[in-house]
Amino acid sequence: MSVLDLLPEGQAVAAMKEAHQQATERKAMQRVGGSSVRYFLTDNPGGWLWSGRLDFQSGQSPGTGMANFNILLTSSTSPAFLAAVAVTVESSSDGVTWLPSRSKGLNDPWRVQEGSVLTAQPYVAIYEVEMRGAYMEYRRFKVQTMTSDPVAISVVRTL
Repeated sequence: MSVLDLLPEGQAVAAMKEAHQQATERKAMQRVGGSSVRYFLTDNPGGWLWSGRLDFQSGQSPGTGMANFNILLTSSTSPAFLAAVAVTVESSSDGVTWLPSRSKGLNDPWRVQEGSVLTAQPYVAIYEVEMRGAYMEYRRFKVQTMTSDPVAISVVRTL
């Protein structure tokens, strides 16, 4: 039994027509097209978001160094926004000569993935960056995002 069942027949029909009219008006206001969808391209502040050494030694492979980070995209206006992250990573054995580092899969020198649902927060999108390579090898990275809302980019080292 619904609330409409308790109304006289004329009022039930009027209530249904009004609900249909409101739904139609709301749907008309939600038109989305190429001109109404906006995206914001944001680069991390400064040159490199992080630069340092892979100074956490892997317990499974003693010659392997690791570093993990959370990249936080924080919006000031939207609790839930769309985001995509592009990360540029460079490697160096001496900290002076830098070469691009490419990643294609799970066992590559670095990877980026969207953060866990367990760590979800309103106004924040979290991406995890995992790096590995020779112990004490130098790495640096920068981030660029495309989002549906303006965001600030920050990084937190987790390992």
